[in-house]
Amino acid sequence: MNCLDYCAMCCMVHIQHNQTMLSPSLQQERARLLEEMAHLDRMIRGHVSQQTCQIQRGGRTVTQGPYPLLQRRENGRNNCQRVGADELDFIVQAVEGHDRFQTLAQRYAALTEQMTWEEQGAEIKKKFQRFWRPTSRKRPFA
Repeated sequence: MNCLDYCAMCCMVHIQHNQTMLSPSLQQERARLLEEMAHLDRMIRGHVSQQTCQIQRGGRTVTQGPYPLLQRRENGRNNCQRVGADELDFIVQAVEGHDRFQTLAQRYAALTEQMTWEEQGAEIKKKFQRFWRPTSRKRPFA
């Protein structure tokens, strides 16, 4: 057995040991989220909007469009590209896929953080109580 095999085996034993100590419902929810993320086959960052153009023709203002537009941030700049009618459904589904992935990833991170706080000892929980406990709502001013 080489060093990498040994390390991998130790990691698996550690993970299995820790998973038995965690809440089964949280583990199941995290596994479900990962499985759902793995089934997302199309993703495009950005959002689809409508663009209209107003031009002057013979002294009158004419509105052209609307044209579907894919907008996204790339390298710190806004990138806009018109989408053809034949591509629109595909692009919309891919954008929705990315939005779904982001939602699932945020939920996964929240569950993992919750599990992390639950694993901590009482003295750590007390010290960082304001981070992992829901805060009380402030009363509105009278």
